[in-house]
Amino acid sequence: MDSHSASCSWTPEAGYQAQTPYGEIKVFEENGHRAVELMLLSAAACLDFFLVEYVRERKLPVTRLHVTCDGEISLYPERVSAIRTTVKIEGGLSEKEGHKMVSICERACKVMNTFKHQPKIHVAIEHMSAMA
Repeated sequence: MDSHSASCSWTPEAGYQAQTPYGEIKVFEENGHRAVELMLLSAAACLDFFLVEYVRERKLPVTRLHVTCDGEISLYPERVSAIRTTVKIEGGLSEKEGHKMVSICERACKVMNTFKHQPKIHVAIEHMSAMA
C-alpha cells in the first residue's frame, strides 16, 4: 500500500514547522498558509494535475486549466462541510469533452476520492518527558 506523510510541530523558539518529504511549508506565521486552505489547495492541485496529464496525453487543444476549491465552514462540529470545485478550461474543447475529462480525472484524484469516501482517522498520543 502506498503511503504519504506530513508533519507539523511547534516550539516557543522556532514556532510552527510543517514538513513533507519534499520540504518545509510555511504555516500559520506571518505570510504562512492556513490548514484549511492547504486542504483545499491539495484537492485543487490533485485534480489539476490529472487534468494536465489528460490534456498532454491526448494532445488536446487546451491553453489553460484553472481549478478552484471553495470550502463552506459549518459549526458543531466546526469543519469544512461542503467543497465547491470549479474547473475553468480555456481552448478548443467542446463542453461534452470537458465534462468527460473532468469526470475521468476526478475519479483518478486521491484527494477528491478521500473527501468523497471518508477515511478512517486514528489519533495516537505520545507523551515525552522534557530533557533535563
